[in-house]
Amino acid sequence: MTVTVLHVVEAFSTGIIQSIRTICRALEGDVRFHVLYGRRPETPADVESQYPAAVGFTPWGAAGRAIDPGKDRRAVAELKDAVARVKPDVVHAHSSKAGAYARLAYPGGAVPILYSPRGYSFLQLDKGPVIRAGFRGVEWALGRLPHITVGCGLGEYTLAGTVARRAVLIPNMIDPADFPEGGGASYNPGGPLRVAMAGGIRPQKNFPLFCAVASAFEGRDIQFLWLGGGEVPAGVRVPGNVEISGWIPRAKVLERMAGCHLYMQTSLWEGLPIALLEGMVLGLAVLACPAVGNTELVVEGLNGFLCADAATFIARVRELDADRTVLCAMGEASRNLALRNHSVGHIAPRWLSLYRHYDRYRKFG
Repeated sequence: MTVTVLHVVEAFSTGIIQSIRTICRALEGDVRFHVLYGRRPETPADVESQYPAAVGFTPWGAAGRAIDPGKDRRAVAELKDAVARVKPDVVHAHSSKAGAYARLAYPGGAVPILYSPRGYSFLQLDKGPVIRAGFRGVEWALGRLPHITVGCGLGEYTLAGTVARRAVLIPNMIDPADFPEGGGASYNPGGPLRVAMAGGIRPQKNFPLFCAVASAFEGRDIQFLWLGGGEVPAGVRVPGNVEISGWIPRAKVLERMAGCHLYMQTSLWEGLPIALLEGMVLGLAVLACPAVGNTELVVEGLNGFLCADAATFIARVRELDADRTVLCAMGEASRNLALRNHSVGHIAPRWLSLYRHYDRYRKFG
């Protein structure tokens, strides 16, 4: 039985691009896909060419991150036009804004709606408590409308249970075929320690903390690589041992990440971070802030450590630099955990089941 799915995504960038692409590739032949997407500055110019040829695309011109009643009304109208043209069996909305658009467009449940938050808006620690409470209230109100929320990790699924009437858990997945062979440098741990993180320079990813950790190692032969771009926050000094790659193709990101030993995730909130999963597949030990998403990928002492502040990050970097045997073992554990729990062969059938049997999941979960 072939079904048609319309992916709806306002924030078509970084990990969301990879998540949707992996779903499309894994279910090619079983599901017809179309993507309605909004562009951001970091959206690759060739993003459509990264997907299977059978996937259709429609730019979503009116969709935007900021609240703008006029543009938001036009965005909902464009969404309805796409639904009328594509005639999907399921609309799958990704991230908070697209999720709001989709549920508001069909408040009576005329079209089956899946909503993947990919990091709830009320987790944004750069916002004040009143704003975060408002975001939670909006999610709760929208959660009364007919749809299914899909948690991309256990933490997000647990949060979904507090604001949505129906939620299921399908963890983010990775395709081992995407990665350079042989894993990362943790399997050959000689030479200067190389520490990587991938993502945009924005409040969520906490670039100032990354720089604070790196500054403790200036003058030593330890290198820090930020794979992504964005504007450095005012007042943040970028140490000389930090390289910012800017926005580069994903294949290049994976190639450069594979040349590192350690993945450092300084983000303050997540859904279930794709970039961290990619570092794990490449055989990198992990140091991460204890945020939603990060905590379920780091098994303390096995593939890395959770670090609540700069001092703890710095101490763990020193410890792993001094003991490359432990570093190597943790990298191998990372790879094994990622492949066992998040490989496409394990997760993709769950998406196919959800797409094919939406009504059953809507009733029973």
